[in-house]
Amino acid sequence: MFEFLKSIFSNNNDDEVNPAREMLKDATALKKEKKYDEACNKLKEAFLLEGSADLMVKEKMRLPMYLQLANKNDEGWKILNEINIQYVDVFSQAEIANQMRVFLQKEKKYTKAILFSVWNICKEVERDRYNLQGIIDFADQLVLNKDEFTPLKYEKTEKIYGKTPKGSPITDSTYKMFSDRVDGNISESGVAKSILTLLKKSKKEGQVNILSKSISGYLNSSKQYKLREVRDIINGVLLEK
Repeated sequence: MFEFLKSIFSNNNDDEVNPAREMLKDATALKKEKKYDEACNKLKEAFLLEGSADLMVKEKMRLPMYLQLANKNDEGWKILNEINIQYVDVFSQAEIANQMRVFLQKEKKYTKAILFSVWNICKEVERDRYNLQGIIDFADQLVLNKDEFTPLKYEKTEKIYGKTPKGSPITDSTYKMFSDRVDGNISESGVAKSILTLLKKSKKEGQVNILSKSISGYLNSSKQYKLREVRDIINGVLLEK
C-alpha cells in the first residue's frame, strides 16, 4: 500500500511533460466536438508514444468509452477486458469493475450491469481489506521496532482505533474509515443501495431483498471472490421462475 502511495506522489511531483498525456488532451477536445472516431484514433496514437506506460488505468479506460460513443461497442468491450487482464492490482481492479458496470449500463444491458455492480463491490472490499492489512502490518512493525522489554507508550491525546491480531495498538485513523466502509459494503443494506437502481431499470426490483441477502452472505463468508460465483448467485435469483 505504501509503495503505491509513494508512486502517486512521485508522479505528482514529476515536472517533465508526458507526451502521451498531452495527446490525451487533444483526444478530449475531439470528443467534445463529437468527433468520436478521430478521438479514438488520437487515443490509440497516444498509447504508442513514449510515456504511455506511465498513464493511469483510468486514462487507459478512456478508449473503450470513446469507442462506445463511436458505436464500436464490441471493440470497446474487448479493450476493456484486455485492460482488466493487464492491470491486476487491487486498486485498478476496483476501478475497472466499476467502469465495466458503467459500460454495460450505457448499453442498457441492465442485468449484466448488475453483475458488474456486485463485482465492483467485491473489488472495493478486496481493496479496502488490502489497505487494512497494510495498516495492521505497520502497527505490528512499530511494536517490533521497540525494545521488546519496554512497554509501548503513547501520548494521552493519541487515539487508538483498534488492535491487531497480535495485540498491537492501531493509531492510524484511516483504519476506522476502511473498516466502516467494508462493513457497509458487505451489509444487506449496502448491497441493496448499490443494485436497486439497476434492478428497477431491469424491472426486477421485487428481487432486491433476496438478492441483497444472498450477495451479502457471500461477501461475509468469503475473503477471495470469483466472478463465476457472483454470476451464479445473481442468475440463481434473477432467472428463478
